[in-house]
Amino acid sequence: MHTLFKIIYINARLLIAFIFTITAFTLSLTSAQATINCAGTLPSSYFKRIENNKPFAGKLIEQADGSQQLQNLSGQIVMDNLSDAYILMDTYVLAKQHGKYGVINAAGKIIVPFEYDEIQTEPDIATSFIVSVKSSDDASNATKQGIINRHGDWIYKLSDAHIEHAHYDSDYDQDYFTVAKNNGLTGLLDDRGYWAIRPQYDAINPLNACTGEPLYLQASLKNKTALIDQNNDVIIPLAANQHIEAFNASAKPLLFLRSSAIGMSGDIQEDIVSAQIIDANGKLILASDAPIRKLLYHQLYTYKQAGKFGIVNDKGSVILEPQFDSYRDDANEVWVEKNGKMQRLNTFIKLD
Repeated sequence: MHTLFKIIYINARLLIAFIFTITAFTLSLTSAQATINCAGTLPSSYFKRIENNKPFAGKLIEQADGSQQLQNLSGQIVMDNLSDAYILMDTYVLAKQHGKYGVINAAGKIIVPFEYDEIQTEPDIATSFIVSVKSSDDASNATKQGIINRHGDWIYKLSDAHIEHAHYDSDYDQDYFTVAKNNGLTGLLDDRGYWAIRPQYDAINPLNACTGEPLYLQASLKNKTALIDQNNDVIIPLAANQHIEAFNASAKPLLFLRSSAIGMSGDIQEDIVSAQIIDANGKLILASDAPIRKLLYHQLYTYKQAGKFGIVNDKGSVILEPQFDSYRDDANEVWVEKNGKMQRLNTFIKLD
């Protein structure tokens, strides 16, 4: 009886909601909590650029023993004894061989040697690879990390640093990474190995990764936060008890939400006492005496001035001037209180 071979052809574009975290023991898909996720944020120009890319010139064949072979389109074996293998962006195969992970192309050329316990890449782009090597379990620095580019060259050699993808600039086809060195300071490194921001902050958090716009980040240092751009130009200076996030990362013009808090507990929303919408040049667009909160089912936000609530849209434009004593968001219905009477918000404006 002929052995039944099963062809596995998995294009990583189908996994756009996840980031690959591949270990020597399991293949796990983790969300963007640990690194960026470009799904849903890459501009349309990027997809137009890659839509004519050639299909992967090979196929992964599962063997009877559960291992996999990479074959060319004529059925010739390119590489065998693979497992946990996936095709990335019609260009690479990320797989395990003899207990270690590596990356090859369709011709079997090794891009990342099969020497690593873990490899991370952003599956929407797969232009660089964060590699990890684990030492003994009881070592003080159990994992060393480095970065290898799509050509197989080192961007950042193995060290005790903690590395994450931070941004992909689709206009220049360029990756950026946050690198937290073992002295506790974090910087922003590009895929040429140059520091866009030298390690000088306790943490930096990308706010609009992969959107086709310049990158902005919340930087933290000694219990203070600031808004900076990818060139380390300061938009909002370092200050205590402030939290900064993107207000509308998917809209233009790009705006940021600066919230002032009475403290910085685990749930920042419980601590906010006032908020401001600020543009990318640091200009104040709108100030609120309370948290600026998004309505559950609508691209609208509430703000408060002089004891009254108003409505603003995601471009920072005022839709309803402050006039309501309170409001209640019941998801599909929003109620506002005016002159002691609760009324539906859609009696004042048309809701989408």
